[in-house]
This record gives sequence, C-alpha cells and structure tokens, in this order.
Amino acid sequence: MHQNNLIYKGYRLTAKVSRGSGAIEVPAQSSGPVFIASVMVVQAGAILEGGDEYPVPQFAGGGFVYSPREAVHAAIVHGREIVDGLTNLPA
Repeated sequence: MHQNNLIYKGYRLTAKVSRGSGAIEVPAQSSGPVFIASVMVVQAGAILEGGDEYPVPQFAGGGFVYSPREAVHAAIVHGREIVDGLTNLPA
C-alpha cells in the first residue's frame, strides 16, 4: 500500500483519497473505478485536530486517475508545493 502520510519540512501531509463521483465523465474505455484526492496540511507537532484541506488542482479541474496510489502521489506532491509556499523555501 502506498503511504498516504508524509512529514515534510515540519508539516504532516495526509492524502484523502475517494472514488470518483458520478459527476466525473469517465472515458468509455474505462472498465474500473476512478479516484480523486485532496491533501490535508497540518504542522507535524499539532494534535490530530485542525489543519487545512486543499483540493488538488489535477482533480479540482475534473481530472481523475485509475488507482489510489496515483491519487495519493498527486496529493502529496501538491502538499509539498503548498508547504514550500508557506515556508518560502525552494524544493
């Protein structure tokens, strides 16, 4: 299973994956489920409460992927970009 939590520069990133909804138009050749994700960003030392959830642009625009692993990867990559912006440090 792909890790859906990562500590990055003092922030905990958590990917929240879900199956694509009926609102997503799936290409005709798709024979399986599709997945989307968002990312939760919270300081690593914080209690599990709180944090901010951010949509992943790839999915907010109607995109999807065919595996939960790809959805987790996209969410974590976006979370790292958010943290880099918060800390003003290059990746």
